[in-house]
Amino acid sequence: MTTETIKFDAQCFNRTYIPLLHNTSEFVHLVGGAGSGKSRFEAQKEIALSYDWQRRNRKTIVVRKVYNTLKDSCYSELKTVISEWGLDADFDISKSPLGIVNKKTGVEFLFKGFDDPEKIKSITGADRVWYEEATESSNFQELRQLRLRLRGFENVQITLSYNPINAYHYLNTEIHQAGLPEHFIHITTYRDNEKLLAIDPSYGEYIESTKHSDPNYYKVYGLGEWGQNSAGLIYPDYKVADEMPLVAFYGLDFGYNDPTALVECAVVDSPNEPVKRLYWSEVLYETGLTSDTLIARMNALGVSKSLVIICDNARPEMIADLRKAGFNAVPCTKYKGSVVEGINAVKGYSLHITAGSKNLFREIQNYSWLEKDGKFMDDTPKGGVDHLMDAGRYALESQNVIPLSASTFRM
Repeated sequence: MTTETIKFDAQCFNRTYIPLLHNTSEFVHLVGGAGSGKSRFEAQKEIALSYDWQRRNRKTIVVRKVYNTLKDSCYSELKTVISEWGLDADFDISKSPLGIVNKKTGVEFLFKGFDDPEKIKSITGADRVWYEEATESSNFQELRQLRLRLRGFENVQITLSYNPINAYHYLNTEIHQAGLPEHFIHITTYRDNEKLLAIDPSYGEYIESTKHSDPNYYKVYGLGEWGQNSAGLIYPDYKVADEMPLVAFYGLDFGYNDPTALVECAVVDSPNEPVKRLYWSEVLYETGLTSDTLIARMNALGVSKSLVIICDNARPEMIADLRKAGFNAVPCTKYKGSVVEGINAVKGYSLHITAGSKNLFREIQNYSWLEKDGKFMDDTPKGGVDHLMDAGRYALESQNVIPLSASTFRM
């Protein structure tokens, strides 16, 4: 790496990624489990490379499937690296539209989404791309489109970062399995994230706890290996939503060692569809929350105190604390058969999940019926990683479900 004004110590990076600082492959795949540090490393690498004087006035394209998910992912990661490394004075950072420019070299970060492909096609002067959550990509053509944007330079590079969620995804069948020589694949797990484990040595305990309760989840997020297909999944037909309608109600599943999970929801009439749409969007997914810390987080996240929150009834003391804090929290009802009845209620809608709901996608892609003697039991969900799934199911007990016009969306 050639820089004129700054040198980066190898101790800034997790050791597993250091060789990639000098990797010149046309495509680099950062693939692996949860908490492996792959997105943080890519943000570090792109900030470091923005100081390369040989790249002055060039552009780095930062892309996701949906533009609105960039602010809380790649843009946030890049800003965090700039701040942690004490480089704020070297960068112009704008929020609307998203933008970052290295003032010393003129290297500019362009944030784009494939929900507006024409804006990607118009880009010139770029020599690098970072595609975050690349399994959101639907076909190889998107990668070809990005490659077409990198012209006129030597050593161009596209980096893709993602979890290996489905063995039938084209990234596996057409790239990993095909062994394409221009694609370099680097696989990591949380065990490679030395910096995270130094701060929180217990981070891996939750992931390891899924080893037996949810083997497929553990395979993907614990081992960084390609997961199963959709056989046995409880909600195989959900859709990805670009935006969330006005929130009408919430579902909340309590945890401590397991995550506390909060989902915001809305039901929307859709005249052109036979059933109404149910929208889920992840709000909170955190371990170690007491009543006080949960209330503080909900206040910080702007959770409404007027809309109903249907809560896990196993923690009446937590519900009481939420009510004292002004939240409209009420317990769910549980009885024999209530889980399957709730699942069937969800299936009565066209389920839409907002892009950016990372843990919600993790759960729904692994939420399946219990398998016994080679058959799936369609009356018994497999326990394990189902916290947001439970929260979404609780939420439908709400009596405050007010159908909205399909055109009434929060901006």
